[in-house]
Amino acid sequence: MTGLLLLRLRAHRLLLTAALLAVLLTTSVLAALTAFSGSVGDAALRGTLSGRAAASASLVVEADVPRERRDAAQRAVVRGAREAFGGLPVTVRKLERSGPYALPRSLQSADARAGEPDLTHLAALDRSRIRLVSGALPGPAPAARTAAVPVALPEAAAEKLRLRPGAQVTLTDRLGGEPLRVRVTGVYRVAGSSDPYWQADTLGGQGVRTVAFTTYGPLLADTSVLASGRASEDSTGWVATADYRTFTTDGMGALRAAAVRAAGALREDPALGGDADVRTGLPEVLDRTGRTLLVSRSTLLIVSVQLVLLAGYALLLVARLLGSERAGETELLRARGASRGRITGLAALEALLLAVPAAVCAALLSGPLARLLARWSSLDRIGLRLDTAPSGGVWLVAAGVAAACAAAVVAPALAATA
Repeated sequence: MTGLLLLRLRAHRLLLTAALLAVLLTTSVLAALTAFSGSVGDAALRGTLSGRAAASASLVVEADVPRERRDAAQRAVVRGAREAFGGLPVTVRKLERSGPYALPRSLQSADARAGEPDLTHLAALDRSRIRLVSGALPGPAPAARTAAVPVALPEAAAEKLRLRPGAQVTLTDRLGGEPLRVRVTGVYRVAGSSDPYWQADTLGGQGVRTVAFTTYGPLLADTSVLASGRASEDSTGWVATADYRTFTTDGMGALRAAAVRAAGALREDPALGGDADVRTGLPEVLDRTGRTLLVSRSTLLIVSVQLVLLAGYALLLVARLLGSERAGETELLRARGASRGRITGLAALEALLLAVPAAVCAALLSGPLARLLARWSSLDRIGLRLDTAPSGGVWLVAAGVAAACAAAVVAPALAATA
């Protein structure tokens, strides 16, 4: 049977070559479109969650927690963040702040001194989120309670208040506590204004905010200052962000459900007092991104359907021509006793010889073709990097399309032996 198969292939090599090219092109393009759609979707999702929507996709928790329960609250937030981000690697950063303090009237302009005093507050910041501009970062709280507390000012506040390293200022506690004398040791600026961390800051990392009155700050202080009781206490904020480098579109539904569930649990967590302020826009970001991906995939689906129709017409034409050329050969085989099943089996083996190499080559070529599509569409200019290793979906599409093409080649043979 193998010899007969080889003789049939040699006798009609031109038509079979045309059929092979049609199967290979169809399978390769559809597999490449599948890889391109999946890779672009995953890369776009990761870029959105780690880029412009990073702040919205983060988890912000604020609670009034007594100092003796801060460690338990920290553990509760870390645990809740891991649940909220579905097991992705998570980073939790904390911001502890004091109550409000009034700045001296001497720092205001003469026209503003008749109104409300300017306010500020101290905060223990994550120092990896700031950059020192001048001076030095503040050290621990001094042992003597009468000594000035070292602080650093944000750059915008230092410019407006005209304070430089070395200046000393006495702050008035707006909650009725003792005045607090501070010494400016340095000036800092935020490392990135779009950093999700600054959602925990009431000034958003801007240094100055004016509504009915002007607030400056926060004044960066060492954690020991807030722990020493020298400054009044206020709420503590935590900002949790996830590492989305391994995240794919397949996990969007599970991540959305986990974020909603974990946020609700954190609001009622007794370690946070049972009334924590928990905010996350991750479900909304995933919903918007999902709708955008659906539109883009629908566009690619239309192109794929058109390609399938054109390829189907071409394959059926080649198969019909092949069947016409083999009409006499088929009659001769039947006259010599060949059964319908044997003739159909020969045609099926020929089709498999076309389909199997096409499926393997299409899956392996999907990555380079997807990168080529990205280059032609200028996606590489915006820094988008595609993960173009053949996935299970790509192999499945390649095998399915190749099998459909093989069926189209076998169909005339079945009709001829009916």
